[in-house]
Amino acid sequence: MRIAILDYKDAVPTCVTGPADIWGGLKRMYPLVTGTPLKEDIGIDFITEADGQFTRRPMGSSEAQQLTPRDRYRLIIIPAMRYDKIDEVISREGRLIAWLKQQRHKGADLASICVGAFLLAETGLLDGKKATTNWLFADRFQQRYPAISVQDDKIIVDEGAVYSCGGAFSFTTFMIYLIEKLIGHQEAVMASKILMINTHEDSQLAFSVFRFQHDHVDDPIKKIQQFIEANYQEAIILEKLAGDHHMSVRNFIRRFRQATGNTPLEYLQRVRIEAAKKLLENTRESIENVALQCGYEDISFFRKVFRRQVDMSPKEYHLKYGKLSERQKLKA
Repeated sequence: MRIAILDYKDAVPTCVTGPADIWGGLKRMYPLVTGTPLKEDIGIDFITEADGQFTRRPMGSSEAQQLTPRDRYRLIIIPAMRYDKIDEVISREGRLIAWLKQQRHKGADLASICVGAFLLAETGLLDGKKATTNWLFADRFQQRYPAISVQDDKIIVDEGAVYSCGGAFSFTTFMIYLIEKLIGHQEAVMASKILMINTHEDSQLAFSVFRFQHDHVDDPIKKIQQFIEANYQEAIILEKLAGDHHMSVRNFIRRFRQATGNTPLEYLQRVRIEAAKKLLENTRESIENVALQCGYEDISFFRKVFRRQVDMSPKEYHLKYGKLSERQKLKA
């Protein structure tokens, strides 16, 4: 099986060499551990383009060879780029984008890592499909590519022959997923064990950070947001907020959603859960105290909202992200 990894200017180096090391490690170590060869050999090429000339450099070699129209790949990996170079890379790599489309037409599967999804999206092959990218850039991605359904809560999205993963360093579990998809389950399990990589996870929600949505021009809504952010611990009556700012409830909800993308209630819950995450990261407070400090008297409801937004329980979140010196078993 031939694998190509794009090695373009401004690509994140780890996202170029890391996937190669995983596939190369499987190729080298699988026969050593199992005593049997892989179902098929793995060849890895690094692909570069300059002035219209495509070259490939086989992994382990320092010599580049000219790429020919006969060269075909089973899988092409599109690494992440520097986040501040997204527009520049897209405008510069038109030939590489066209080559990706040609290779897909020849039967290659395409897999993007993190914001490498922007390059994959430029091919048009994701139009009408689902994709993921790093949660920080999901809104930007959706605005640029409205024909794509962005699944920013997913770490891996599989659309058959085109795949995407959410974060630059999630490529480790992503490669295990692709090994299972393209070679087999047993090979993926063995790669996970040999390289000590956890198998793929389902959600980015635990990693995301709520960014207060103040980038709009509706000043009364901004003032209400600031009030919510300063008083989230208290009982906030949305009808009173609307009346205090001379709005009907219906108009208040419409304007708030238009400005922030959330209803007022959704915004309040997101502010509260973000505060709860900070407490779980930095204190030894019980779940009950965290809930109360964040405005929730109903502990079971707090747990339900927390799981919906973070995709794990408050206890699981504390054990994963709490300070090393403060991790402990919390009372249910």
